[in-house]
Amino acid sequence: MDASPAPHAVLLGVGPGMGASLALRFAAAGYDLTLVARTTASIAPVAAEVRAMGRVANELLLDMRDLDAVAAGVRRAGAFRRISLLHHNASMDAGGLLEADVQTLRDSVGVNALAAVVAVQAALPDLEATGGRVSFTGGGIALAPRAEYGVLALGKAAMRAAGLALAQELAPRGVSLRMLTVNGFIRPGGRFDPDRIAEAFWTHLVDPDADVERIYDGRG
Repeated sequence: MDASPAPHAVLLGVGPGMGASLALRFAAAGYDLTLVARTTASIAPVAAEVRAMGRVANELLLDMRDLDAVAAGVRRAGAFRRISLLHHNASMDAGGLLEADVQTLRDSVGVNALAAVVAVQAALPDLEATGGRVSFTGGGIALAPRAEYGVLALGKAAMRAAGLALAQELAPRGVSLRMLTVNGFIRPGGRFDPDRIAEAFWTHLVDPDADVERIYDGRG
């Protein structure tokens, strides 16, 4: 196990946009990172930026639909260094519910919610040892579902429920959980710029008096 004193964050669901902005914000806060995604193309540019900031960026490829692989990957990350922060940013959208096949429905709940739960389970010994933090990227679609995003709404609603329940289980173990529910479409520039959201996420994450969930409407 690496003996560096820098805290170690695992970020599930890395790519351009929100994943990249979160990775850079965590790096700016002094974390070394394990970046997790399905493809090298998603991870490599983000890892390069993190390393340019003088931080470690491990790259871990796995399919978030494979829950056994998620658990094994998180344990592998913890073998490098104890995990102090676990963030679930993975997401899956596949249109409306009526046209979705059974596997797509399962995968949405799996990627958006079950992978988050499995990852927390796998990281729990490290999180307890470090007094660590868990955070989820939530979606406003869970609060006000829309037909054309029904598959995503299903997964994000399951993730929201999981986060609220997990926060209650984790608190007595000395581990905090925070969700930032982004109530809008993430895109560069304007109120829902990913860098702006990442900053709001960090503020919410480290506030000891914050509620578990913050609804982010782009106004701070």
